[in-house]
Amino acid sequence: MASTTIPGFSRVEIRTNGKPDLERAAAALKELAGALEKIAREQPDETAVIVAHHAIKATSQRLRGN
Repeated sequence: MASTTIPGFSRVEIRTNGKPDLERAAAALKELAGALEKIAREQPDETAVIVAHHAIKATSQRLRGN
């Protein structure tokens, strides 16, 4: 049986080449905050951390332009 590594922390990286990047980041971080609130309400602890990590990673990739 494979075990899942539970992340101890997650971060969002933001491209900061100008004001449009900052505006895009602000909107994405507000969206992420809503998603994290929903995850915290609806998921059990261990699952919430994993799902949240993936949401944070996806936001970071989008804001880096990947």
